[in-house]
Amino acid sequence: MTNAPERQLLVVVRTLTTLNRLQDILTLTSADLRIQTTFTFDEARPGILSAGVSDALRALRVAVTPWEQAAKNTFDLILAASENDALHELNGPILLVPHGIGYQKYYPGGRVTSGMDPDRLVHHDRVIPAAIALSHSVQREQLKSACPEALDRAVVVGDPCHDRMRASRHRVAAYRAALGAGNRKVVAIASTWGRHSLYATHPQLPHRLLTELPLDDYQIVLTLHPGVWAAHSPWQLESWLRPELAAGLTLVPPDHGWQAALLAADLVISDQGSAALYAAAAGKPVLLTASAATTTVDDSPLALLTRLAAEVTSEGLREQIDAAIENHVPERYRPIVDQAVEDAASGPRLGDVLYDLLDLKRPDPRPTFPPVPDPAPVTHPVAALAAGWDETGKLVRFPAATRPESLRHRHVLAHADQATLRELDGAAVVFAEDPGRFDELLTHWPLAQLVAAPAPGGCLARVRDRGDFLLSAEIDPTLLASHLYLLLVSHADVEGTHTVGGRPVTVARC
Repeated sequence: MTNAPERQLLVVVRTLTTLNRLQDILTLTSADLRIQTTFTFDEARPGILSAGVSDALRALRVAVTPWEQAAKNTFDLILAASENDALHELNGPILLVPHGIGYQKYYPGGRVTSGMDPDRLVHHDRVIPAAIALSHSVQREQLKSACPEALDRAVVVGDPCHDRMRASRHRVAAYRAALGAGNRKVVAIASTWGRHSLYATHPQLPHRLLTELPLDDYQIVLTLHPGVWAAHSPWQLESWLRPELAAGLTLVPPDHGWQAALLAADLVISDQGSAALYAAAAGKPVLLTASAATTTVDDSPLALLTRLAAEVTSEGLREQIDAAIENHVPERYRPIVDQAVEDAASGPRLGDVLYDLLDLKRPDPRPTFPPVPDPAPVTHPVAALAAGWDETGKLVRFPAATRPESLRHRHVLAHADQATLRELDGAAVVFAEDPGRFDELLTHWPLAQLVAAPAPGGCLARVRDRGDFLLSAEIDPTLLASHLYLLLVSHADVEGTHTVGGRPVTVARC
């Protein structure tokens, strides 16, 4: 080896969820030249939500040791985020951390708290972990009740994910830019996994939001628990969501990005999963869907949040969202969050535990968490838009497939190269990237009243039988094309200065 590390750190990965959590923690040690980090995954005894782990490890380009080989070696520290692997087979001190915000869930079908199962924490009368990380000191009582013999292994370190989100608050503008939010309100949908999750019980919610919230005013972002991706596969999920993606949905992949999406959100709609509590801790307004979930630990902070947060109903989604954003008090959930995570920053505290177990001198300065990376969302272009004036006279747009009939002078704008034949057949406005195609498009699509294309500082349009017009404004040129169409069909004065989206627009004949 080129470098001669003093310590060997083994990272035990069971699911994508545990990998995400462990990556947060590893930011505290990964740059230390004294530590060689290796990963392992028990492929012979995988968890039920382990799909995608091997691919994720390959994508990270980490050193991976097969479980059988890892069990023959001795490590200076073993880091795990699930007690469900056969940790007793490994040699070295084990730090066990939760893979959610504290210990909020029972194992399905029972009353054993996930992360505190005595049958997995103890093997042949030996407590397996050298240290069990807690996010709050009150969890000592949970551990004492669940597995009293492991109580002396408890260490209170706070929550790495929460603290890393706190360390990222100054990058909200960058996260919004990566999502493509612009000036829109970001509505994040965050679903956990299982039959009682938001995505299982309200699969049409993304479609409903895309139908009811104007495209230029709201962005809908969907984050699904990695377990959902593992159970159904990325191909299947993106196939199921293809209509919503074509209508403007922003989908966050499972490897990273959900934390950034919550930070970028103006409002979070969630279920009884950890994302709801993380959003509340970040000071976001939270709406919860109705759920019959029985796995939330009684009187846990998550259970308290479900009683305090408003429940989203099926009628008047836009009104509920606007009211929740407008009336939100950022500190509303603070008493609940304070019962889930201790105030002191977890980076230095967790770093102390890591370096004590590694028997290494702490680096100077002490390690702290870096910001979370920018999201890399899955998005599709909205190839066809339904536009018109709402009851206030504002130009609003929706995906064409939603067919908002209430708009005055409703029309469809379709992209010449991206829309379907059906969308183009009924389009009043056809949009292209090259104005040199105007004559061709007017001939090919006889129902189109005008064709348009981007131009420096705005939009160039050709109106059937009326010639060319230049619309000057630094806004979306497709919005300008729809504005011109509305002027024409309402018999308003076309040339002159108008207002679109609060910005002045100058229309001049070419």
